[in-house]
Amino acid sequence: MKNVLELINEIVTNGKNRGVGQFTTEDEFYDGRIITVEGNKLINFGSCSYLGLELDQRLKDGAIEAINKYGVQFSCSRTYMSCTLYGELESLVRKIFDAPVILSTSVSLGHHAVIPVVIGENDAIIMDQQVHASVQDAAIKMKAKGVFVTIVRHNDMDELRKKVTELSRSYNKVWYMMDGVYSMYGDFAPMEQITEMLKSHKKFHVYADDAHGLGWMGQHGRGYVLNRMSLHPKMIVATSLNKAFAAGGGAFVIPDEELCQKVRNCGGAFIFSGPHQIPVLGAGIASAKILLSDEIYEKQAALAEKINYCHELLMAHNLPVVSNPNTPIFFVGLGLVRVGYNLVKRMLGEGCFVNISAFPAVPETCTGVRFTITLHHTKEDIEKLVKGLAYHFPKALEEEGRTINDVYRAFRRVANFKEKEEIPIPTSASGFSIQYENSISKIDRNLWDKLLGTEGIIDHESLELMEKSFSQNFEPENNWNFHYYIIRDQIGIPVLATFFTTALTKDDMLAPPESSKIIESGRQKNKYFLTSKSLIMGTLLTEGKHMYLNQNHNEWQKALMLLLDTVWKLQDTQKAVVLNLRDFYKNNTDLYNFFKDQGFIPVPLPDTHVIENFNWESADDFIDRVSSEKRYYIKKKAQNFESLYDVNIITNPSDIKIDEYYELYKNVAAKSFVLNTFLLPKKLFQNMAKKNSWEFIEVFMKGTNHPAGIAICHKSATEYCFLLTGMNYEFVDSHNLYPQILWQIVKRAGELKAPKVSLGFTASQNKRKFNASVIEKIGFVQMKDSFSVSFISTLAGGGKAA
Repeated sequence: MKNVLELINEIVTNGKNRGVGQFTTEDEFYDGRIITVEGNKLINFGSCSYLGLELDQRLKDGAIEAINKYGVQFSCSRTYMSCTLYGELESLVRKIFDAPVILSTSVSLGHHAVIPVVIGENDAIIMDQQVHASVQDAAIKMKAKGVFVTIVRHNDMDELRKKVTELSRSYNKVWYMMDGVYSMYGDFAPMEQITEMLKSHKKFHVYADDAHGLGWMGQHGRGYVLNRMSLHPKMIVATSLNKAFAAGGGAFVIPDEELCQKVRNCGGAFIFSGPHQIPVLGAGIASAKILLSDEIYEKQAALAEKINYCHELLMAHNLPVVSNPNTPIFFVGLGLVRVGYNLVKRMLGEGCFVNISAFPAVPETCTGVRFTITLHHTKEDIEKLVKGLAYHFPKALEEEGRTINDVYRAFRRVANFKEKEEIPIPTSASGFSIQYENSISKIDRNLWDKLLGTEGIIDHESLELMEKSFSQNFEPENNWNFHYYIIRDQIGIPVLATFFTTALTKDDMLAPPESSKIIESGRQKNKYFLTSKSLIMGTLLTEGKHMYLNQNHNEWQKALMLLLDTVWKLQDTQKAVVLNLRDFYKNNTDLYNFFKDQGFIPVPLPDTHVIENFNWESADDFIDRVSSEKRYYIKKKAQNFESLYDVNIITNPSDIKIDEYYELYKNVAAKSFVLNTFLLPKKLFQNMAKKNSWEFIEVFMKGTNHPAGIAICHKSATEYCFLLTGMNYEFVDSHNLYPQILWQIVKRAGELKAPKVSLGFTASQNKRKFNASVIEKIGFVQMKDSFSVSFISTLAGGGKAA
């Protein structure tokens, strides 16, 4: 959570620093159209006051009259006393919805008051992936009360039906939490199918946030949800009295009086929070009267005409519109966040205030310009906006080195975006040439080993072994596709070299171990639950330097951009959901900023551990060189138990021994959740056994014939690398088996005069005791679909996977 918060803070700060966000108006008077920002007059396309009622004189008069009668506040909990105006406002809002309602000072606070009252401990909650963050926040907090919470992909009714059917077997009620009109892409919930589910599934209930639907749609402006269906006895609708209603607070429409009163009596925000401010109540009464008059339909029709006009203009200019054409919320897709910064800045220069929509509101490659149409806008305003977008859109792409094809690729999965064929666009890579191969055998051995073969297990021979081991296996997760790239400059000198694998991975690979343990329970029924195809720099097995990049080259950034453009296309053809660039040093700020500018999210990787400058004459010499604390640990945990073990160093072990090693490895894999991956194939172990560069350290209890533990290590001229271990857990605690294995690895590396020892990921506490330095690495991730991240976040604090 901390890393996510830091990332959000960084994105918002960058937007502010680039002059596209966190503005304050400088107007002494506001007419609904024009705002003044930094001395510039801008047409405001960022308002959610769709009907323009915030400037209606009747609302102003209502607020002023209320202040004159009652002051600016009535400071008393509503449990004890409500201001006179509450009775009139609630009565009017009830007429709008023809149902019981309760008012809250904000929709967000209202969710936290209503949800804990209406949802019981033996109920289940299913959230739509894109339901508003305020609903998610309130729902997740219900987990502390034992309520089961899960998530479904956005508007995926088939998945919803399956989960409702499954959860109905165990829970009293199954609540689906959704928006009526979603705030980013302006798309609708599929109300016809939801209505059918309310009829056909006895335990199915709906909690709908229709904050963006009120006012501009429906009888008396009651919103999208209740325009498409009548209030169902198994439904609660939340809506906003801000936005189109133009007053303040929220309204919760509840199907019966008894439940409504229970919420009023027990909801925390209604008991402990302060009431609406007096002017808000006065303005709300005036707004409600407008909605209850025939005038509302004239306003709705006028807004619909402007919405349609704007959409037609956008289509005429062939702009990539992602939003629903029937709402006042518009979204033009851009792709990378830096393109968004560029275009928003340009539109401000054109005199149009629009919003950038970026991560976490949308996936990191789905940045866009979001704007709204209100009754304040004239057709001339809309024409100015669309002409400005049409003019600056290609220029922003060009200036940032991107193309329209990036947008097409980014938004193919979005429902309202009409998929388009990529346009052949001539590109220039400043004379760089790129070599692509699908096997290491097609790349010169000496060149590869010179560029990448000196660190980790990614030398030419090791990759030959990997290719052989991860092909023609029965399990799909153990069949990897390999992709090798070398980029050369104008005179043929390599500037960049790297490789990727396409593999089926667990979406919780880097999730907290507690979450992975929960998810694994769901994999008892479906082995491939919550898995995705990923395109990974390196492999799931290797660590170290997966990319050679000459950052001293004047045009290294262009070479790296050429790689990314090529890999993005590969990601599409491979149908990979996740793109993962890995094992970079945290202090390489140039690379960090470069990848971030391309829409990658930095993620911390498990620490790796290395003993460098590893030259000593004997084991005692090694121990004498470490600190007293580490010396004490090695003696107590390893040397004092060494007499209980026999140790063998095996090269080219038999098939029988490989079977033993594999069973020991499986013991460890079953308990390893820090890096949660699929079980490796036995073929890998068998192929290692055929190579002299691999050796197996066997650790036996004296007097036994079967190893208690093994370490599989790779030998090279530059490094002794510990890759895999296997253990009999009967001896882990009683005989300190794991420290003994580490000790034998260190001793063996000393015997081989290895200049460096790599001890791999995880188990940091143990490895540091053997004088290993902790190397912090980061990766950079892009996801075409953020569903898995959302799902895993619902598991925080316990629960189970559905």
